[in-house]
Amino acid sequence: MTVRVATDADFPAILDVHARAFTHDPTVPGIVEGLHELGLHVPSLSFVAVEGERVVGHVMSSWSEVEGSDERYLQLSPLGVLPESQRRGHGSALVRATLDGARALGEPVIFLEGNPAYYGRFGFVRAYELGWPAPPEALFDWAFQVAILDEHASPARGRIVYGAPFRERG
Repeated sequence: MTVRVATDADFPAILDVHARAFTHDPTVPGIVEGLHELGLHVPSLSFVAVEGERVVGHVMSSWSEVEGSDERYLQLSPLGVLPESQRRGHGSALVRATLDGARALGEPVIFLEGNPAYYGRFGFVRAYELGWPAPPEALFDWAFQVAILDEHASPARGRIVYGAPFRERG
């Protein structure tokens, strides 16, 4: 397996990964498409996991804002792996690539909404406890988490505002 930055040629496979990984939430491929089309994602932080020539996983990061502030911070989401390729380290490799890439860009924090048992091993903690309440459209406020990437930074605190494709999920 290799992890690399996604290309435009990967986009159909990326949409397929999210459609198959999120059968319980059919809005996810539309969110990926919206983030891509609106330019809200960070292309250098859109990674694919590849086995042979096949894209088996994808993660992207986009911008979220702090309510009442000019500050914007990264949000890791969505992360998807084909069902038959799960539990083989692809998701972990994609998370690590994202964290390394975000640190290389000098970002102070990165948010996500996901399983605390899974993401906690990468340094994510409940965002609310550090001064970032979950957005109103968060599916589960207990799953809204943050990883501090720069211990010396003083990022603005406040309610996070998701990018439009997340807010418009139906």
